[in-house]
Amino acid sequence: MKKISIGCLLLFALSVNVKAQDYKKVRQAILISQVPGGEAKLEEAKTELDKVAADPKAAENAETHLLRAEINGMIVGNETLRAKYPNADVEGLQALKKYLQLQPGEEKLKEDKYAGINQIYSAMFNAGVKSYNDKDWDNAFNKFKDVAELGDMFVARKWSNSSFDTTSYLYAGATAQNAKKQEEAAKYYGVIAEHKVVGKDYESIYDFLVKYYLGKNDQANFTKYLALSKTAYPENKLWNDLEFANMTDNSPIEDVVKKYEAGDASKALTATDYLDYGDYFINNKKIKELEPANRVDYTNRAMASFAKAAELEPTNGIAAYNAGVAAYNLFEDASDKRMAIKGVTPAIKAKQAEADKVVDAAADKSIEWLEKSYKTMDAKAEKSSIEKNSTKSSAKLLSVLFSYKKDRSKGKAAEYDKNDAKFKFYDTKY
Repeated sequence: MKKISIGCLLLFALSVNVKAQDYKKVRQAILISQVPGGEAKLEEAKTELDKVAADPKAAENAETHLLRAEINGMIVGNETLRAKYPNADVEGLQALKKYLQLQPGEEKLKEDKYAGINQIYSAMFNAGVKSYNDKDWDNAFNKFKDVAELGDMFVARKWSNSSFDTTSYLYAGATAQNAKKQEEAAKYYGVIAEHKVVGKDYESIYDFLVKYYLGKNDQANFTKYLALSKTAYPENKLWNDLEFANMTDNSPIEDVVKKYEAGDASKALTATDYLDYGDYFINNKKIKELEPANRVDYTNRAMASFAKAAELEPTNGIAAYNAGVAAYNLFEDASDKRMAIKGVTPAIKAKQAEADKVVDAAADKSIEWLEKSYKTMDAKAEKSSIEKNSTKSSAKLLSVLFSYKKDRSKGKAAEYDKNDAKFKFYDTKY
C-alpha cells in the first residue's frame, strides 16, 4: 500500500506542472464534439491535446494519456474520422496502457465512465475481421494480437462480465497459423486449451498443439497439452497415437521392445496398441536402417503384434492384412536366402531343405492371415478406400503364394490341384 500511495503522490506532484486549464480546453472540445455535427470539435480536441503533450512534463501526467485514449476511441467510433486516422485504434490502445501504468487505480477513467474504450476494442476487432476475410493474415494477426491484449484488460480489470475473451484468442491463433507464425499460434491456442474451452470448433486447436510440441520435441509442453486434449476430447484416438509416436521417437529400440513385452505379458495392450507396435516394428526408421538379417526379428514381432490385434478385433480386416503382409515380407526374405544356397553336395542339399522349411512356414503364415483379411473385407458391403485396396492387394499376394505352393506340391496330385484352384481363384480378384 505504501508504494501505491507514494506513486500517487509523485503523480500528483508531476501533474501540477501541466496547467489544468490546458486539459480543460481539451475536455470542452470533447464535450462539444458529442453534439450531432460536432466531429470537427473532436479533431480540435486532438489538436489541443497535442499542444499539451508538447510539454515534456505532460508525458508523466496520467490524464494526458487517458485523454489521448478517449479521443482516439471516439475517432474510431466515427466512420469519417476513422478513415482519416487509420492508426487511431492502435494509438488509443497504447495511450490506455500508458495511462494504466501511471494510474493503475483507474480513478480518472472511472470518472470519465470509460469513454472510448469499447470503441477501440470494436474498431480493432472489425479491422481484424476484415483482414481475415481478405486473407491478409499478417495484418489480421497484428490486429487480433492487440484485440486479445485489450480483451485481457477487460477481463482482468472486470470491465466485462466475461472470464476469458475466447473469440479474440481464437482469431489470433488462426491468423498466426495462416501467417505461418507457428510459435505465435501455439501461444494463443495454448491459452484456449488452458482455459479448457471445448466444442466441435476447438478440437483442431488441441490437435495443433500436441503435434506442434511433438515436432519440437518439447516434452514438457507435449505432455501438458496431451493431458488437456485427452480430457477435452476423450473419444479421439489420435491422442494415443501421438503419445505412442512420442515414446517411440525418443526411446532406444530395446526400451520399446521391453515396454511391448511387458504390456503383452500383462495383457494390458489393446488392439490399437498392438497395431501401433506392429507398425513400429516394421516401419520405424531406426529399425529400417538395420542390416536385413537384424530386421527379421522385428518383422516377426510386427507379424505377431498385428495378429494379436486381429484376434482382439476379428472384424478388423486391416489388422489381419498387416499380419499377412509382415509374414509375406518374411516369405520373400526366406526365399532370397534359399535361392542363395547353391550346390548339389549332401551338406548343401541339407541346408536347402532346412531353408525350404523356413520359406514354407512363412508362406503358410502369410496365407493364413491374408485369407482371413480377404474374407473379412470381401464380405463387407461398404468398404473404405483403404479396405478396397487392401482386399485387392491380399488377392494379389495370395495368388503369388499359391503359385509357390503349387510348384512345391508337384507330384502330389491332390495337394497340387488344391493349390492350383486357390491360385486361379485369387488371380482373378485384383
